[in-house]
Amino acid sequence: MIRIAIIGLWICGVALGSLYFAVWQNSATAAVAPQIGDAALDDGKTDVFSVPVIIDNTVHGYVVTQLAYTLDKTVKASVNVPVSFFINDEIFNQFYGHYSDVKDVQKVKFDDVRKSIIDRVNERFPQPLIKDLLVEQFNYITTSEIRNQNTKGLERP
Repeated sequence: MIRIAIIGLWICGVALGSLYFAVWQNSATAAVAPQIGDAALDDGKTDVFSVPVIIDNTVHGYVVTQLAYTLDKTVKASVNVPVSFFINDEIFNQFYGHYSDVKDVQKVKFDDVRKSIIDRVNERFPQPLIKDLLVEQFNYITTSEIRNQNTKGLERP
């Protein structure tokens, strides 16, 4: 009987010791972790957005894109309009104006496009708002692919 009581006390001691060590380790890690407080950046993403690719007055396909972005939180607080509107406008201007004759998506240098979109959107605000722009989705879909998808692969006369 005394053996069982000693084993029980030993198990309780080990459990309490483990708990104390875990709490001590967690508080030590929290003290070492950088205190960010309110993060200076905010994030969001645009809606899926398509831009027609027009060659010789005919639509040949669509560039379909969705982008994620990071914003300066302090500047965003002073903006009343959703930032995604400005980003969508610049995406349309970039691809409709400059890349309307490019059907091969691999030829698009997205770093240049990304930098241009960030710079042009930031020009519209007194302080730079967009910090970074990331690709969530970026595709080119031909009109024949859309047609085949709509007719479920059936040949059209």
